Amino acid sequence: MRNIKYLIILVAIISTNLSIAQENEIATIENVISETGTEIVEGTSAAQQDPEEVKGEWNANFDVTVVSRFIWRGLILGDYPSIQPSVTFSKGNFFVGTWASYSLASAERGGAASGQVAAAENYKEIIPYIGYSFKAGEESKLDLMVLTHYNPNVGGFFDFNNTPVGGGPALTNRVELRAVYNVGKLDFFGGWDFYNDPSENSSLYLETGYTFDFSNGVKGRPFISGVANDNYYTTDGKADITQVGWYTSKSFSIGEEVSLSVKADMVYNPDRDQFNAAFGATFKF
Repeated sequence: MRNIKYLIILVAIISTNLSIAQENEIATIENVISETGTEIVEGTSAAQQDPEEVKGEWNANFDVTVVSRFIWRGLILGDYPSIQPSVTFSKGNFFVGTWASYSLASAERGGAASGQVAAAENYKEIIPYIGYSFKAGEESKLDLMVLTHYNPNVGGFFDFNNTPVGGGPALTNRVELRAVYNVGKLDFFGGWDFYNDPSENSSLYLETGYTFDFSNGVKGRPFISGVANDNYYTTDGKADITQVGWYTSKSFSIGEEVSLSVKADMVYNPDRDQFNAAFGATFKF
């Protein structure tokens, strides 16, 4: 019952967004696979380009993001700035790539051999992914992908054994099935940890948001998300809302082949009763 107000907010957002999406019949398809900065991938080429334009040839997207702190699904993965590069190769609707996050804190700041790696100040993560994009209609699109959350602070790249490390949960390689469905500017996200979930409950994380276009090229996206079953995200391991927030961004062209996007995340985590903010800049090449 303590989360009933957040469920009401979720229903209200979805209802309002569906109404807006129906009225805005000429809206362009926006790919918001994690433009909140809490997920990958801003740059799946197949998802951002018309399939007819990229059909038959390989394309490559590369970008580098610097963030003041890494907020992921309502959790703070280190209080120090991080650099987050990504590269995506695509052909037609197929795409494959890698995203990574490296804290700019020194290795001496701790956490490298701890089971509580998410709290380490020098948090690192590498995410290889592979996926396929489906055009479901004039203004709707479905992206499916499989990705591995690899944490080099814990173990080897090919270590998929769910063995506790340092007295905490295993976080070496967690395999996730991810789906993102866009209807105009409305988006739905689902991430299912089907292998090596630290809680051994195959956690299911869900999110919905809507992208608004403002003057001067500013975009805003209110969103709400949480985990639908027993999990390792929340304080008590039970289903809960972990994010109610707002994402703002603005893009600039700084050359024929380079663009800059500045962004800000304002996120409240109801489960932990914490408000967090992060600022970042992305260079796309």
